Amino acid sequence: HDARISVAAEVANQYFSLRTCERQVVVAQGDAQSRAETSRLADLATRAGFQAPANAALARASAAESAGRLTQQRALCDIDVKALVQITGWAEPQLRQRLAATPSSPALTATLAMAAVPAQALAQRPDIFSAERDVAAASADVGSAQAQRYPRLTLAGSIGTLHSRAGGTSVSLDTWSIGPVALSLPIFDGGRRAADVDAARGRYDEAAAHYRARVRQAVREVEEALVNLQATDSRSADAAIATEGYRASFTATQALYQNGLTSLVQLEDARRTQLAAETTLVSLQRERVAAWIALYRAVGGGWTPDAPNPPALAQQ
Repeated sequence: HDARISVAAEVANQYFSLRTCERQVVVAQGDAQSRAETSRLADLATRAGFQAPANAALARASAAESAGRLTQQRALCDIDVKALVQITGWAEPQLRQRLAATPSSPALTATLAMAAVPAQALAQRPDIFSAERDVAAASADVGSAQAQRYPRLTLAGSIGTLHSRAGGTSVSLDTWSIGPVALSLPIFDGGRRAADVDAARGRYDEAAAHYRARVRQAVREVEEALVNLQATDSRSADAAIATEGYRASFTATQALYQNGLTSLVQLEDARRTQLAAETTLVSLQRERVAAWIALYRAVGGGWTPDAPNPPALAQQ
């Protein structure tokens, strides 16, 4: 179970890393096309004598920088594909075919909201389940060691059937015998049985302490995932508003530049701001998905939201 959850989480993380990379490629591609068009217009304006050669040089440098960024982003996506091939064990052509059949959605943002996780969900974590079994086994050992200190009666005897055959005649007789009765009084044992009880109690205390530590660690991991979910939700909303504003600002600045009312430097500044905002938005959406995967892993593979929540685990 633990290995299955780990592999599922790792595959999901790598998959969404690839999808995020693909969205970054779309952003970088749009930016590269825009800069290439600006470079073309600046070159035409320079040849016509309407702009200084420095503007055309700046536009060409900006376009080349954006093209290099696009190439780098595509290479990162190829690296993500190689990682998925290694994790899934699929052949790369088969994997690329399946990825192409399920294109990335426009947004990676999770649509569910989660403010709390039922305590019983933690019980399915393999480490907590194992620690709980250790506590139960240690408790049984304490009871067994304690029982060895009590007097015990032992009864010897047998019950059976006796078969006798003589002269062609078979005779069956039910026979039984019982006794003697033995009484064991563990008094003079040099304290050995008492020491066994103390040792068993020590092992129980150790197992219980380990169990409590695992529960606290699990609670911490779940709480951290929930905090990240809430934080990325709020930050993503703010980033979306900022991105829309920067897009509108760039569109207006671009219109001013095309009409000769602003400089290329101001246009490039508006473009860089828009690109940074779009990149941040995609990264935040990726962080939110990563927080969901971390929560899935922290609770041991998901849970049913409407399941009853017994208080036993929370009290322990």
